[in-house]
Amino acid sequence: MKQQERLGLLAVALGAAGFSTAILFNRAVAGMNGAQISFFRAVVAFLFFSLLCRKRRLRCRRGYRAALFVPLVGLALTVGATGALYMAALRATTAATAVLLNNTSAIYVALFAPLLLKEPPHPAVRFSLPLALGGMLLVTQGALAGSWRGLALGTASGLSYAGTMLISRRLGGEVDGLVQAWWGMAGAMLVALPFAVGTPWALLRLNALRLAAMGVVAVGLPYYLYFLGLERAPAQLVSLMAMLEPICGVLIGALLLHEPMTVAAGIGVVLVLTAIALVSR
Repeated sequence: MKQQERLGLLAVALGAAGFSTAILFNRAVAGMNGAQISFFRAVVAFLFFSLLCRKRRLRCRRGYRAALFVPLVGLALTVGATGALYMAALRATTAATAVLLNNTSAIYVALFAPLLLKEPPHPAVRFSLPLALGGMLLVTQGALAGSWRGLALGTASGLSYAGTMLISRRLGGEVDGLVQAWWGMAGAMLVALPFAVGTPWALLRLNALRLAAMGVVAVGLPYYLYFLGLERAPAQLVSLMAMLEPICGVLIGALLLHEPMTVAAGIGVVLVLTAIALVSR
């Protein structure tokens, strides 16, 4: 594996770990529902990227040829849709099912990257993808339960997540990862806006610092690292590395929140980490 690809996958791994800290922030935010949290953390991340783009003198809305605006808008829509669909799936089915279906994005990326991005099928994916998916089934206790609506929403979130990775990879080398993150957060903010209308100011003041930290640590920086990784590594490998996020979440729950972890879940964690080690070689 090339050094550039290794650095890209390392960025995605750090981003996945950052995303998983949302578990801790969600527990710390008081009195807000998931949709309200999603909006305000997206606002913070959007402002964070706006400041970084300004500091680096990057143009978010101008300076790119017209042909790039369609994929940039697509990126904004897929980032926003993934968050909304995943949140809806969590409300309509079990958390384990929602997590599992969201991470089926790796399957869609493996199928479509050779067709849409002209990436040759990566040899490691043939062995690591079944291993990682099997590990995810164990981590989520084989979950595929709930209403058809919940299953449909979870599946749609996985497709949308795959779309984000494919579009970002398509933009790699032409649009800076920081600008991609800016567009993605704009989409996430607009999609979540209707759910935040009417949030009491008292709740916002109470949680302002927690939401600010969450927007930077658990959303802003992780997305930036993901887009940097997609500039440097094939989408097929990035989608597998992204499975590190729920694994980190499980470990945070067990080690910091003292949540029980079954033997099967422990085996699943090992299988996913093995799959990630295979694609990182």
